[in-house]
Amino acid sequence: MSLFDARDPLARLVWRAVRGDRRAFTRLYRELHPLVARYIARRVDSRADAEELVAEVFRRVVEHLADFDPKRGQVRPWVLRIARNAVIDHYRARKRPVALEQVADGLHGQDEPLASLLANERLARVNAALAQAPVEIRQLIAMRYGDNLRHREIAELLGISEAAVRKRLSRALRDLRERTAQQDRALSPASLESEEVRHAI
Repeated sequence: MSLFDARDPLARLVWRAVRGDRRAFTRLYRELHPLVARYIARRVDSRADAEELVAEVFRRVVEHLADFDPKRGQVRPWVLRIARNAVIDHYRARKRPVALEQVADGLHGQDEPLASLLANERLARVNAALAQAPVEIRQLIAMRYGDNLRHREIAELLGISEAAVRKRLSRALRDLRERTAQQDRALSPASLESEEVRHAI
């Protein structure tokens, strides 16, 4: 791997770390740790298991650091592939299915009781719709909106084209909207208030 082949700043840190630069690896760790920790925390229930998996991911990163090839992709997707494999190994060892990623976190956090109730109702409907989708689609949505990965990073991580990522996401989101839109309208604050007014009259 040549420094001049690097296509992103993190690849330069990898190049230096492979050659024994401890400060470069420390910087690399600090840059990647939040990404890896967030990715794993969304997929593992136990905090202790998540911490162990994060440590395992970076152990594998160190072990395979010299194998990284910037011509084949960027550092973030490469590390997330390692994290993904670590999560899969974790569940295989325990013979448990991978849990459905919670990708609708933004619906929480509203203070008004009615708004909070509606948010919880909608979250349940979104999760129900996601549960009916193929595992690949759930993972795709989780990576885009849960992990905030760019389309290019998801494409590198999954080994598909960026166009395929965009097409699958568009189709998946359209399907989710269709499944939840009707119920959202039925439970909107305006419709509930109108119903209360009719009962009051």
